[in-house]
Amino acid sequence: MSLEATDLMLSTLRSRPFSDKEWLYGWKLDGFRCLVRKSRERVDLLSREGNRFNGSFPDIVDAVAAVPGDFVWDAELAVGAARGKHSFSSLQERARTTSLRNVPTAARRCPARLYIFDMMLADGVDQRGRPLIERKDRLRDAFDDTSTLIYVTHVEGVGELVFEQVQLHDFEGMVAKRTASPYVRGRSLNWIKVKNAQYSRPEALGFGRK
Repeated sequence: MSLEATDLMLSTLRSRPFSDKEWLYGWKLDGFRCLVRKSRERVDLLSREGNRFNGSFPDIVDAVAAVPGDFVWDAELAVGAARGKHSFSSLQERARTTSLRNVPTAARRCPARLYIFDMMLADGVDQRGRPLIERKDRLRDAFDDTSTLIYVTHVEGVGELVFEQVQLHDFEGMVAKRTASPYVRGRSLNWIKVKNAQYSRPEALGFGRK
């Protein structure tokens, strides 16, 4: 089974944070959405528009290639802590760098990170019908955290507290996901995003796409 960027699940914008024991909460990262496919030795990093990131981010390709098995992940490609103007501008610089001569220097100067938050396929088996919490558990067991591959953690039930931390630490916003929800293509009310109106990179607040 080959999944494409058009199969990504999308969140729905909500104006206010909320708390619910049946939901998971976490940071809204400021990077590029990335569909990660690995089949044997082949790795594809695809943008939400279906464009390949491989040429600009060979460091990420190598890190994914080292993970055992075949899989498809949903992730955010970023530089640094995935928040703020410097992090995002460094990511844009990396993405614009495609020359074989210049890419190694760019990778050393601005190391990229892949923040992985969902598993769509595992060893050829479709995971999307499983509840989110089960997919997260399987994803957590699939790889070890490194400086390049990072498992996106969550907390349960306390969305308003998470949003306070979002504002305190200058994240773009908060993401809330229903614990029992399957992974479905397109926009869903089971994934909610609440943006931080005080975020230091205001350009991010008007996109309404991630």
